[in-house]
Amino acid sequence: MRNLLALIGVAALGYGVWAYRDQIPWRWNKHDAAPTEVSEAAAESAEQKLERMRTSGDTVHLTGTEFTSYLRFRFHDQLASQLDQPTVGFSGDTLMLQGRLPTERLPDTRELRAVRDFLPDTAEVRLRGNLRTLSPGRAALRIGSVSFAKVPVPHDVYPDALKRLGRADEPGLGADEYPFRLPPGVSSARVEGGELVLAPN
Repeated sequence: MRNLLALIGVAALGYGVWAYRDQIPWRWNKHDAAPTEVSEAAAESAEQKLERMRTSGDTVHLTGTEFTSYLRFRFHDQLASQLDQPTVGFSGDTLMLQGRLPTERLPDTRELRAVRDFLPDTAEVRLRGNLRTLSPGRAALRIGSVSFAKVPVPHDVYPDALKRLGRADEPGLGADEYPFRLPPGVSSARVEGGELVLAPN
């Protein structure tokens, strides 16, 4: 008898949720899903998460689409601003950045000098690396691999290439790391589980 009453109660609850589903504020709906296309709306979604972080102290998670949109429409980081239409993605704890870069910004090295005449004026650059926090409000991207026009760039070229992009030497910064400021109100950043995780000051 007790089991029968419990079953009836569950059924009644299920019917109530279904019947009044449009009036339940916490119901699952498409509006809760993260944007899937780079857009002004995705940039707004990222901005809303950052504002929630600043006001409530919550740690927030941004998808690659949200962060790419934020870079293009809101926050012009020095490294990403060197690229045309930068796109950022995350996989595990790895950050991936791609865009188009003018050949003239490449470092003048013996390896690149030999092929420079065969390169287009502008070509796609792909970069993979890992993110770490340097100090509150600042992070660094450690470059793991780079390709330009689908040609792998030798690791020993990275320091000169980063300097041409505006990198300056500073204590504790690796030669293959590029420092940058975090968005206002963000103290630390890491890539985890295929998302960018930002924590407040």
